[in-house]
Amino acid sequence: MRAFFNILVNGTVVPDQVGQEIVDAEGLRAAASTVVRALIQRHGGEAQLLDASLLVTDVAGASLMEISFFEALYLPVTPVADSDRRKPAARPERPSAFLDAALRPMRRFAGAVSARVQAFGQV
Repeated sequence: MRAFFNILVNGTVVPDQVGQEIVDAEGLRAAASTVVRALIQRHGGEAQLLDASLLVTDVAGASLMEISFFEALYLPVTPVADSDRRKPAARPERPSAFLDAALRPMRRFAGAVSARVQAFGQV
């Protein structure tokens, strides 16, 4: 089915002349959310966009769904299980061990300077 993503801002409709092929209702909602996010990314500084809606229609102009930009942006998205997705790298058990190794020469130097200052104070 071909869906048209028309923008409704302040009572004015900005029509989508091209449309997009959508397989099912779930795909329709996902595509609508993607369109809203792309528009906000491009025109995000305009506060009136949060009051706008996306009116999705079919070829005949019948309304399939309407989603507010606010709803599309702030409602949680269900995660998709993807077996090809890269796993996060395992963190070392003691991340401070790297810092300890890096600071060891500085600590030795500070200890030597401290010993010389104390020896100088005793003279």
